[in-house]
Amino acid sequence: MTVSKTVMMPETEEVVCPFGRLLQVLGKPHTLQILYGLSVRSPLRFTEMQKELKIQPKTLTARLHELTRMGLLERKSYSEIPPRVEYELTEKGKDLRGIFSEANIWSKKYGYDPKNRKS
Repeated sequence: MTVSKTVMMPETEEVVCPFGRLLQVLGKPHTLQILYGLSVRSPLRFTEMQKELKIQPKTLTARLHELTRMGLLERKSYSEIPPRVEYELTEKGKDLRGIFSEANIWSKKYGYDPKNRKS
């Protein structure tokens, strides 16, 4: 005979997602692609990101500005001809790598592995 226990949550427990604001930012188009790309290979130039991630320049510019303002990316400009600008994750941005690691584990466990095209 199996006895199951019901775990009661305290009535004072918050049901509002404590990281909803973060999810709003990460949920914007291409934001996760940019952050993941820079977590894999950094620094990257604007044109490299545009070509590899297949993001329109206007959208990429907007996301890079937002992520830089949030302190997740650092923009480095070099006084060269032609001008060179590179982006890389800040320490704050690097701390998001754990999210990618956990998402990878979950997606492999439940069949959303990008290497498995049937997902």
